[in-house]
Amino acid sequence: MIELKQLTIQTEEFILDAIDLTVADGDIYLLLCRNEQCSGLLADIIAGFQPLKEGDILIDQRSVIGLTQRPVTIVNRLENPADFEPDLKLGDILELNCRIGGLNRKRVLEILLLFNLFDVNLKNKIRSCSVLDFKAFYVSLLLAQEHSNIVINDFIRGEEKAFELKFNRVLKQLKKESKSILYLTNDIFYAYRIADRVSFLKNGHIVPAEPIVSKDFEELDPNEIYKKYLS
Repeated sequence: MIELKQLTIQTEEFILDAIDLTVADGDIYLLLCRNEQCSGLLADIIAGFQPLKEGDILIDQRSVIGLTQRPVTIVNRLENPADFEPDLKLGDILELNCRIGGLNRKRVLEILLLFNLFDVNLKNKIRSCSVLDFKAFYVSLLLAQEHSNIVINDFIRGEEKAFELKFNRVLKQLKKESKSILYLTNDIFYAYRIADRVSFLKNGHIVPAEPIVSKDFEELDPNEIYKKYLS
């Protein structure tokens, strides 16, 4: 469970005013916001990369204040696979993460299968991988962590539909495993496809007062929602 309690953030560009939000176990909760910087900063604060000045964050009912390592997986967009050493094999990266980072190799392979990637694909070097295969590998390493709580910052925006469908398949599997998933994005149409609950950040506040559940959200017109909550 992820809980934001009276979280207040103020920068030159925006303000979040006493945000309260709860992502339950087995819940895919989409928080939509037009401002990408706002979403990115919120993810960084939950991860502990930026200081928390007002309010609190609880992970499984435990405050993260004072924790040097937070029990939450953060998935940010991967902009440029070329930043990695091109002659490394995917399998070498996997083994290194298992040995040093404590990842469960079997768990990584289970997630890779949902992307239709197999043991043979791990023999490929980064330079010979497609961008989408490398992104699938990258996100599989992250999601194989043992944390029960996940924050995703707009990971699949602009990706091919086939990749999105595979990624959605992974999220639905994590939901079955009772993971708490907070997804930050400005893509209202993606909310229709994956969300259990939806809220919006508007003028520094979360609206509406209670999140919209998926069955009700599906009946709403996206243009009207955009005008009401994101304009």
